[in-house]
This record gives sequence, C-alpha cells and structure tokens, in this order.
Amino acid sequence: MTAAIEVFLVLASGGFLFISCRIFLQKKLYKDLQQLAPQDTLPGSAVTPQSSSTQPWHSTLAQTCFSLCFSECSILFCMLMCQGLDWLEPRIRLLSWRIALFLLLFTMLLLVPISLSLILTYRPDNPGFVQSRALPIRVAFALAPVALFVFALSYIPLPAELLLYNPLTAVTARLVTLGTTVLGLLSGLGAVSGAWGIINRSRSTPSASSIASAENALERIKNDLRDRSRDLDDYASSKPQPDGSWLSRMSFKRNGQQSSIQQEVIGLQALEEQMSLRVVALKRNRIAAEYAESFTGKTITWSWAVYCVCRVCSSAFNILSPTVSNSSPSSASYGDIVAHVLAWLFSFLPMSATGDEGKSQFDIPSLSKQISLSLVGVIILCSLRLVLRGVTRVFHVTSRKTSASLMLLTLAQLMGIYLLSTLVQLRTTFPPTVSPVIGDSQDPQDPSDDSMNLFATLPEYSLFGGLFDWSFLIGAAGCAFARWVRSSFEGDDLDV
Repeated sequence: MTAAIEVFLVLASGGFLFISCRIFLQKKLYKDLQQLAPQDTLPGSAVTPQSSSTQPWHSTLAQTCFSLCFSECSILFCMLMCQGLDWLEPRIRLLSWRIALFLLLFTMLLLVPISLSLILTYRPDNPGFVQSRALPIRVAFALAPVALFVFALSYIPLPAELLLYNPLTAVTARLVTLGTTVLGLLSGLGAVSGAWGIINRSRSTPSASSIASAENALERIKNDLRDRSRDLDDYASSKPQPDGSWLSRMSFKRNGQQSSIQQEVIGLQALEEQMSLRVVALKRNRIAAEYAESFTGKTITWSWAVYCVCRVCSSAFNILSPTVSNSSPSSASYGDIVAHVLAWLFSFLPMSATGDEGKSQFDIPSLSKQISLSLVGVIILCSLRLVLRGVTRVFHVTSRKTSASLMLLTLAQLMGIYLLSTLVQLRTTFPPTVSPVIGDSQDPQDPSDDSMNLFATLPEYSLFGGLFDWSFLIGAAGCAFARWVRSSFEGDDLDV
C-alpha cells in the first residue's frame, strides 16, 4: 500500500467520522439536549417566535465543534490501534497523530471557548448585531475571556522533566493538568451524588394519584390551548384585511386584541411543554423507583453505592500515604481498591495468558488502572446530567436551543479532556523504550526508530495522579456539603 493511499484512507476516515457525528447530532443528540434543559428554560417560541425549520447559528457552531472533537479523538485512537497492529507506515501514523492532536488542542483551547463566549454575549434582540458599528468592541469583549483563559493556562507550572518536551507536548501536559482537575471534581460530584441518592433514599417515589393528577392538568392545558388557537383563527379570519393605505395599515397594527391572543397561545404552548416534561419525569422516576426495589435493582444500586464510597476512601488513602501510591510509576494514577481487586480476579480467568512458570503474564497494576479509568468514566456519565443542567442555570439561559448548544459545547470539552487523559494513561501501560524527547537529530525517515512511537509525544500520567485525588476529594466534599445544606433547608426536588 502506497503512502498516498494511506493518507487518503486517513483523511476519508476523518471525514466520515465528522459527517456521521453531525448526522447523529441533528437527528438525535441535539433534540435530547433540548429536552434536558431545566424547566425554567422556555422554548424558543415563547421568547422569540421563529421558524422551527431554520437552524440557529449557535447550533451549527456547537455541532461543528463537537463533531470535530469527536473525529479527532477517534483518529488518535485509530492511530494507536494501527501502531499496535503494525498498520500504515510509521511516518504516516506519526504525521496523522500530530495533526489530529493539534486540531484537538486547537478545538479545546480556542474554538470551544470562543464559541461559548460568542453564544453567551450574543443578543438575540438585536438583529443588526453584525452590521453594528460597535461590532469590533463586542468581538473584543467576547474574546477577552478566551485570551485570559489561554494566558492563565500558559502559567500552569510543569515539572522539570516536561520542560524538555516539544511545545505541542507541553501544551498537552498543561491541558491534561487542567483536565485532571476537572475530571476529579466531576468524579467526586458523581460519586457523592450516586451514593447519596441510594443510601439516603432522599427522592420520594411518585404515586399513581400524583401522575394521574399531572396528566389531568396537562389535558386541561391542551384543551385551553386548542380553544384559544381556535379563537385566534376565528378572529384572524373575521377581521378585515388592510386595503394597503397608510392609515389602514396603522390602524391594523394598533389593534392589540389579536396580539394579546397570540401571546396567550404562546404562553399556553410553553406551559404545555413544561407539563409534558413533568409528566414524563414523574413516570420515569416511578419506573426507576420500582426497579430499585427489585432484587436486581437493589444489587446493582447498592454495589454502585459501595464502589462510590470505596473510591472516596481510595483517594483519601492515596493522599495520606503518598509513599505507597508513588512507590512505582505504574501505580501513581487513579489508585482504586475495587479496580485492583477486579484486575486480580480477572488474572485468574482461563483466557489469561500464563508464562512458563505458570504465573499470569497480566500486568495487574496496568489492568487495574484501565478498569479504574473506565469506572471513573461511568461516574462522570452519571453526574453529567446534573452538570449540563447546571451550566444553563449558571448562565441564566432562557432558550432551549441556546441551552442545548451550551450543553453540546460542554460535552465536547469534557469528551476531549477525558479521552486525552485516557491516552496519557495508556502511555504508562505501553511506555516508549527510549527518551520521549523527539529532536531534530533523530532520523524521521527510519521506520524502525523508536521516535516513531506515538506514546513518545505524550507526558507520563504518573505526574498527575495526586492532582486527581485532591480534586476528587474536594469535589466530593463540596457536593456532600451542598447536598446536606439543600436537604436541611429546602428538601429534595423532583429530578426532572
């Protein structure tokens, strides 16, 4: 296979992943995120009536950022698979890896923050935003937070050994440092939230009568909406149309009765959507509560609660006993008691390879790290719903489409951070055999040169293990305190 064909296959794979992700976002994920918006967020028609067939610019921007982040992350993992299977030429793999890593860093450091800033500073009530004379000032105001973010990121201290890396690897290390902190906070939040709801049973089970009452209220709202829509159609058909003169047009516009009926219909539409979501949430919570009371549900939920508690204890143990967790570089990240036990049990399976002396050839510490990282990903997914809804509440977003765009950009950033951390974690499992510094003295044309190892462009994850444990405990303590305060003073709201 020639180099040109290999380059074409890599480019075609990236384009296919990008287009497939855009199609999935348009048909499924973006609509689901609109339904996930908080109840105090109104649909677009309740704020500014507009055609539903027209996709807003922020939706296109958010979907593009997410698709680009997904496609580049996929290319990075594909290159690692090609390296393990010895597919493609080493030069092609390394070039594709560097381009994908650069595009991913560009998306996460510049494109996503700029998109967030533009969406948050955009004023939909000003249709002449683009033609405004103050456009340069507004653009500068939108880019100022991004510049401050990049400036602050450049001041993240790095260990002395990381200063020998090339600039791309140094930027990756700084971003992984920030990402490790974010992942730790989200994991602590998810661990406490998961254990809190299971152990304390704070969320009440919706009764059949409450669901029936909500359905009756929804039916009354639908009837009112149907009647008012009919009144609006009758009024519009009975009212004479203007004959084209200036006086008739002015008198037609000043008639406020039709406008009042239109606003009432818009309000009823928003209320109908809110009540529909309420009914769906009540039914979903009742089904979840009934499943939690079954034997299978109790086994899974209580096992998960025990793991969340063990994960908190593991982070505390790693911090209180740093000499134990840092005794070897392979065990200095994501230390997890449960993951170690699962890896030890997995080594006894028949599929496990054994050496000449009958001992398992599995690297239990490395396997436990991968299991722990996967479980951390599950914790983050469990807390993702709470995080995404919190984003729209923090910025007081009043449009479901704008809320979905912000959620999608947040998802893109979290996905990129998690997958970058996974790549750096894999480096400790498959370390390069030579120094990771890639200099000009090495011959890039030599396919057998170990400088072609893709993991050589990544920093060691053992440098970030303690940071994750600290941020995990801070997130867990903050979530526990917030949950306690909320349950003490406000009670627990229905999870809608």
